[in-house]
Amino acid sequence: MIKPTPENAKIIQSWWRDMHPDKQSGYRGDRAGIAKLRHAGTVMEASMEPAVLGLCRGLRAGPADMNHVALIAAVLADLREAASGENIARALGQPEGTPLCSASRFRRILEATEPDAQLTAFRRALALLKHKGNLNDLVQSLLDWNDPYRRDARRQRWLYDYYQTNDPEKFSSIAVEAQP
Repeated sequence: MIKPTPENAKIIQSWWRDMHPDKQSGYRGDRAGIAKLRHAGTVMEASMEPAVLGLCRGLRAGPADMNHVALIAAVLADLREAASGENIARALGQPEGTPLCSASRFRRILEATEPDAQLTAFRRALALLKHKGNLNDLVQSLLDWNDPYRRDARRQRWLYDYYQTNDPEKFSSIAVEAQP
């Protein structure tokens, strides 16, 4: 498992910047690599791409980490524009009006445990956000998502952010109202 350290987060963010074109500077990025990762239907397909192997080298990841690195790379390929500010779960929840992501779809994101299900769930979330979001938050979330020591805390944080509250009392009433 790739450790969710600040150093690894920086390596992944740097990889994302190297892969994506930058209109302002004219940097072309690795458009072919990004396209292949976007078209990969499974984590296994993504793991066969040279861009994933490059990220593995940067992270000093071994064969046991390949699925996790491929998942991160394939999800980040769908993030076309890094934005600062609000985190991914909060952006999906929207405080006013109808949330971008329905509660049932959001639940599927939180409950996804298999790499291919996680890939699909995160890609759908980014599509709802028009492929724009907080790069730092997404990277940290992807690092934590499968870490046995941090996954529950990260998913709980997403839940609170989606419902835009830190108040457990308020969250309890929201959760009861959302029950079918």
